Amino acid sequence: MLLWDEMHAYNAVHIARVPTPLEAVRLRAVLAKVLEERGLTGLRIDAKAYEFRGGAAVIDLAVCDDGADVRETLRAETERQINLRFDHAGEFTPFRFFAVPDGDSFWLGTAYFHAIADAEPIVRLACDFVAEYGGATAKRGRLNCGPARGRRAPSRLSMWLRKLFTLPAQFRGMRRAIRPGCTDSTDFANALELFTLGSTELAALITAGKRLDVTVNDLLLALLMWSFAPLCEAARRDGRDQISLGCIVNARRDLGTEGGDSFGLVLGGFSIACGIAETADLSKLARSIAVQTRRYKSGGLHLANALEMGLVLRLMSLFSTNQRRRFYPKNYPLWGGLTNMNLTKLPVNAVAVPSATARPSDYLRAVSTGPVTPLVLSVTTFGKGVNLSMSYRTSVYSREEISAVRERFTAAVGGLEAAP
Repeated sequence: MLLWDEMHAYNAVHIARVPTPLEAVRLRAVLAKVLEERGLTGLRIDAKAYEFRGGAAVIDLAVCDDGADVRETLRAETERQINLRFDHAGEFTPFRFFAVPDGDSFWLGTAYFHAIADAEPIVRLACDFVAEYGGATAKRGRLNCGPARGRRAPSRLSMWLRKLFTLPAQFRGMRRAIRPGCTDSTDFANALELFTLGSTELAALITAGKRLDVTVNDLLLALLMWSFAPLCEAARRDGRDQISLGCIVNARRDLGTEGGDSFGLVLGGFSIACGIAETADLSKLARSIAVQTRRYKSGGLHLANALEMGLVLRLMSLFSTNQRRRFYPKNYPLWGGLTNMNLTKLPVNAVAVPSATARPSDYLRAVSTGPVTPLVLSVTTFGKGVNLSMSYRTSVYSREEISAVRERFTAAVGGLEAAP
């Protein structure tokens, strides 16, 4: 991720709605208190290790209250944050914050350097902020920021061997994948779209998944691939006939590292590819994707992506920065990626808080694309609906193309309930 950050800021943003009015001075004190208690200050990081050395928190808080539409203000500030690099050359605070007033509540945005953590511990941290601001004051202990300790991955040696043996076929498959167009290989600037699915659409997703015997995650991948199909068809060249997407998954449950005191990066991932002809039928497409994801998960291959990343890292160490920028679009022709998180139930430490003012009343996420995928769809199920963000490289997709993808996606979700 440090290498990726050289090419584009590799950040993520979590936004929790705080169900009480904004008081900027008090909020700043709350943020500092929680970060200091949790031991998340004074970070030093390099290619081998990182360490939080403690000390006073340096709080970078922007209050965005220009009288414009709240949703547009959220979108614009989140877009700015995912494009703004953290200076990690020395000791620094890997968090920035912003607040957007919204009537008698406000939205609290937490932008963070993605190399330090995945989404799960950030959700817990955001809930700490909201709880403290809502009056649920409590002494919080330091988080465990060392290596995640849990059980070893199942059949670890065989898992690595299986991954090694599948890599040639995976790379051959990438050579069949259609490449998205790009106007400037050195331009990694991101833009952002936000949209929401209501309770009816969420129910349709769940019902359709059960009917097709696929997970909601499989169905979301199918919907995203189906939505990209017209763009892919227009970009077909040189006999390539596959659409490929990436998927990032939380590996904590697989590795037994779940728990409220664990802070770090514990992710797995895989990519799936389907023929352009398969996108004609959404149901068949979802089942085809489900076959691929089950194969990855049953063999533990979604946990072994570190092997592939290690090989790529060694190869990229031989390249200049400009050569690295061209490496992924050429050799990993992904159209997008998916990160999916179900927050129907908040973390235990937030649910235990007795007051409703000490819990987020809504939640959404976004992540910068980095150099690997030109688009990331972040899906966050919260309450009775689903909040989604699409971050995308403007040198690959135009705003009009993304609007068309989004509309095709939402229309397909709306049509699931009536599907046979």
